[in-house]
This record gives sequence, C-alpha cells and structure tokens, in this order.
Amino acid sequence: MLLDIHHQTVYSYDTPANYSLQTMRLWPRSDGGQRVRHWQIDAPGRRWIQQDAYGNTVHITSVVEKHHNISVIARGQVETLDERGVLIAHDSQVPPLAFALPTLLTQADAAIEAMAQRVLGPQTNPPHITQLELTALCEAVHASITYVQGVTDVTVTAPEALKLGQGVCQDMTHVFLALCRSRGVAARYVSGYLLTDSTHAASHAWAEAWIPQAHAWLGFDVTHNRLAGPELCRLAVGRDYADASPMRGMHMGGTGETMTVKVAVQDGVQAGLQMMMDQ
Repeated sequence: MLLDIHHQTVYSYDTPANYSLQTMRLWPRSDGGQRVRHWQIDAPGRRWIQQDAYGNTVHITSVVEKHHNISVIARGQVETLDERGVLIAHDSQVPPLAFALPTLLTQADAAIEAMAQRVLGPQTNPPHITQLELTALCEAVHASITYVQGVTDVTVTAPEALKLGQGVCQDMTHVFLALCRSRGVAARYVSGYLLTDSTHAASHAWAEAWIPQAHAWLGFDVTHNRLAGPELCRLAVGRDYADASPMRGMHMGGTGETMTVKVAVQDGVQAGLQMMMDQ
C-alpha cells in the first residue's frame, strides 16, 4: 500500500521565545517491509541528525532568534507491505529482553496482574509465548478501554488508563505492554500514522511483541483489535511513549504556549488518480 502523509505541528507563543530546541522522530523506519518513497522535514533553525539506540532516526533543531511560533512539517510517501501480521526482524542496539522490563508508564498493578491471570492463566512461559495468547491480551485490552479523546494525556500510566476505562491509542498500547511485561514477555511501543476514517486520529500508536520462536516482532493494533497491517506507517519504536514520541521540545522565554497538530494520511494510489482526474 502507498500512503501519502502530511503532518504539521505548530507551536505558538503569546510573547516571543528566545530559544527553542526540538527533538523529532518524524522519519519513517525502513524495516518490516516498509519503504520510504520520498520524505522531507521542513523545520526552522539549525539541524542535527542522529540515530538513537532503538534504531530511530532523530532530527534535532535549535532556533536561537526570538520567535512567536515554530512550524514543523513532515511529508512524503511510504510504501507498506500489503499483508497483515508481518514479522519484523530485530534491528536495534537494545536487546529484545530489555523490552520485558516495565517503565513508569507501563508498571503493572494488582488490576493488571489480575487481568493477565484471567486471560493467560496462572503461569506464562515467555520463551514460548504464542500469537494466540498475545491476541487474547489484545482483545482483553480492547474490551476494557473505550476509545475517547481528551480524557487522558501523555503522563497517564497503564494502571490509571485501565482504571478509567477510557483513553486513546497510547493508553491502550501502554496497558498491553504492561500486561506483557508483567509476565516477562518483551513488547515495545510503536508511534506512527494510520490510514483512517474520521473515527480515529491519523497519528497512531500500537505495540509489537517479541516472538522468540520466530526471532521477530509482531505488531498488535490494540485500538482496532487486530494485527498491524498495511494501513500503518511506523515512525519510531521504544519502551513507551516517552521513547517514541514524534516530537518533544523545550524553550526559553515565551509565554502562553499552544500546540496545534494536523495529520492527514491518504491512499497514495487513489490520491494520484484523483489528481489526474482533476487536471
């Protein structure tokens, strides 16, 4: 599938900022059968490019002049495999087992432990975890949390999201990760884009669990209760949202900060045909 993506983030300040630093994980990954046709990032200031320990491409920009706003646009086309449940080889300095350790956002509590026992039984053998067991965890999270925008933020932990019973893709992903890690199963957070209708945002998050028998990662789109498929574009992976957030930044000076994000994902083939018909 060919995905045509346009992602704009604008930071605005009531009074000018003196300095801004932005860390961006906005360059699509080139693994798991995903291929970048063309891609560009438009951002002000000086830029550095590096790769983090998880194999993500990281762009860092700094703006040293006074400014009332910063606009960052990432856009291009990405080709994905027309398959669901693609196994992804490990390509990172961080070993898979490191993703079996909980983080502040994915620490299990009694409720998560109870859900893991209800779904998986009293014991789990991580080296022999099956796709069927992981699918059951995905279904359990999907049934326990209703997709509702605006009721959580990026600081909400997995136990808090499960207790609330509402949230967005990052919350469902964190709960799935907490369930896996509570049983010693390696699982990681994925940020990216989703070809979607108006029901869910085009920015998306899902999980990948390590399948030791296949020596590969398998993606679970918990929000939609299905294996990851061609409608998804992978940007970054990490232990949780904090590692894979598309954009993080800081600024000196500047008051009254607001952030506006607009993401559009289209079927690249259909968009091309429509453009030809309009000409």
